[in-house]
This record gives sequence, structure tokens and C-alpha cells, in this order.
Amino acid sequence: MRDEIRKIVGFWLELGLSGFRVDAVPFLLETAGIADRVDMAPHDWLCDLRGFLGRRQGDAILMGEVNLEPEEVRRFFGGEGGDELHMCLNFNLNQTMALAIVRADAGAMVHGMRALPSLPRDAQWGNFVRNHDEWSLDKLTEAEREEVFREFGRKEEMQLFGRGLRRRLPTMLDGDQARIRMVYGLMFSLPGAPVLFYGEEIGMSENLAIPGRMSVRSPMQWSDEENGGFSTAPGDSLRRPVVSGKRWGPAGVNVAAQRRDDGSLLNWIERLIRRRHETPEIAFGQWSVVPVQDPAVLAIRYNWDGRNVLTIHNLHSKPRTTSFKVAPADGWEGLIDLFGRGDFALAKNGTVTIELDGYGCRWFRVRRSGEAILL
Repeated sequence: MRDEIRKIVGFWLELGLSGFRVDAVPFLLETAGIADRVDMAPHDWLCDLRGFLGRRQGDAILMGEVNLEPEEVRRFFGGEGGDELHMCLNFNLNQTMALAIVRADAGAMVHGMRALPSLPRDAQWGNFVRNHDEWSLDKLTEAEREEVFREFGRKEEMQLFGRGLRRRLPTMLDGDQARIRMVYGLMFSLPGAPVLFYGEEIGMSENLAIPGRMSVRSPMQWSDEENGGFSTAPGDSLRRPVVSGKRWGPAGVNVAAQRRDDGSLLNWIERLIRRRHETPEIAFGQWSVVPVQDPAVLAIRYNWDGRNVLTIHNLHSKPRTTSFKVAPADGWEGLIDLFGRGDFALAKNGTVTIELDGYGCRWFRVRRSGEAILL
């Protein structure tokens, strides 16, 4: 079986794949119930698979689905050398994000971030808003889960297994563009690497007519043509039906139309991806939560090689003005807005005051005295 897995991995790497999502890793490594002697420790096999992958293609990755408590997830990255999974999907932080969005209070996320264990040098978290399954809320308490259900999925048909939601974000937020963009801006700003599920970049809806967790796996909506441009086959012969309706179906949500609209979600997400690529501080830097008094505002500071970035998000629908102080020893001169909405100077006492729209999203690079502007 291990040899066959290597052959499959090698085959897809030859076709140009950049890596693999490894499904349900704890169960993949489970040896309970095997009568015969197992000649390799389960975690050694994961290490062996990573070695094979690296020899075939040095920049390919293994991204694991490990939905356990944070410290337990840490084991699947390997020892201090990080010789098992390159990345693990960050289910714990994803669930605290759901609670924070519902409450318009960043407290749950701050707690979730601080609960994350340190990782090996070359390991990373994979942060996401939604994936191809239900939005699992199993790590929340029953009361917290019910809180999210009341806001995002009151109807029983929207829920699954008593612990998850079978919906996509845009419909849960009733198409509120400012709130949708804030959530993705927040996700892209978290410690780790952003992971997007197809259709998120254009704001696709789920199709509750598709049973179970498959509801979010309807065909991609490329255009307003028949079957959303996904296929020219008769609609009733598709493996799964396209989302229907003028608002959420291909007539209202598709790639072709959004590519021609400068203000579309697709073009905004593309810009967000570019900014994230241009902000190595988030990928490699040490992070800290900036103390602010307003619970609706989450401010994160990243420091990498002497460079600093601040990301600030307002989880509330109403505008906010937030202030914080910078120690004079930091030598900060001002903040350069990475989305071009206006830079900020520091007050003499080191105070920074930032105005945020409802569901506002601001990213800044710190400019030190005497430095050239680094966008």
C-alpha cells in the first residue's frame, strides 16, 4: 500500500502538481484493529512520505487535515526539524473566527491565536474561511455552537451532524460585500498561509438541494451561460446541479462578469493575494496582538528582520476609531497604507489613531525615521 501511494504521488507530481491535501491524517495513521505486526511506526511513515515527496519535487508540500486540539496537531508537523507535514489546516482558529464574526468581538480569536503552539522552522498553519466540507464547529462549546447556528443557519437543513453548517460565507452574511471582504482580509492577515476554496473568490453560494456536505461543491460558475460555463452537457446529466436563482446562480455570480468589473469581489481578492505576497512579514515574522480597547477591533503586529506590519480589522457594522501607543524606542515615523487609502503620522507621544469603516480592513507597513517608503 505504501508503495502504491508513492506511485500515485509520483504520477501527479510529473503532471505538475504542487502538493497534496492529506485527508483525515489521524485516521490515516491509525493502527488499532490490525492483527498483524506493523513494521513501521505511523509517524515514521508520514516522515518517509515527506522525504519521497521532497526528493521528487523539492518545493511540493503536504497539507494535512488534522482536526484535533492545537497541541495534538503539533505532533503531525514532526519533531523540531519538522519532518512530517509541511502545513496543517487551522481548524481551531477557523472555529474561533466563526464565533468572533457572529459576536463582532475579537476576543475568541485572540484566545485562539494565543493557544496555538510554536511550530518547526519550515512548518506553517493553513488558515481558511470555508473548505469543501461543512463548517465544522466541533471545538466550540454547545452554547457557542448554538450562537453561531442562530446567526448563520437557523434552519435544520442548513446544519449537519449537529456540529456544522453546510453553507458558504456569502449567503451566511446575506451578500454583505463589506463584511465578506473584511472576513477574507482578516483570514489573509492571520499567522500562517491563506487557503481558498474554489468559488470563494467570486462569492459563490452553496446549493442546499445537494445532499449533505456536498452542498458547497456545486459546479464552478465561470459565466452566465448554460451550466455556468462549467459544461456544455445537458444540465440533468451533470454530476451535481448548478446553483439556481438570479441572485446566486451564474446569472448573478460568475467569473466572466467579475473580471470586467473593477469593483468586483474577484478583483478585490486578486489584489488581496498580491498584497499578501508582498508582505513577507506575515509569513515569516513574529506576531503579537496590539492592545486596543474596542473589543470589535483586532490589531496584529508582525515583526520580521526589523520590518513591521500592522493589520487592523473592524468586526462591527458601525465605524470605529481606535488608538494605541508605540514605544518611542521603536523609532516609528508613520504608517504606510498598503491598500492606498491614506498614510498616518505618529503623534509626538507615539499615539496612532486609526479610523475604520464598518467592517473596515486596514493594512499598514511601518516607516521608521530615515527609511525610504516601502510599499
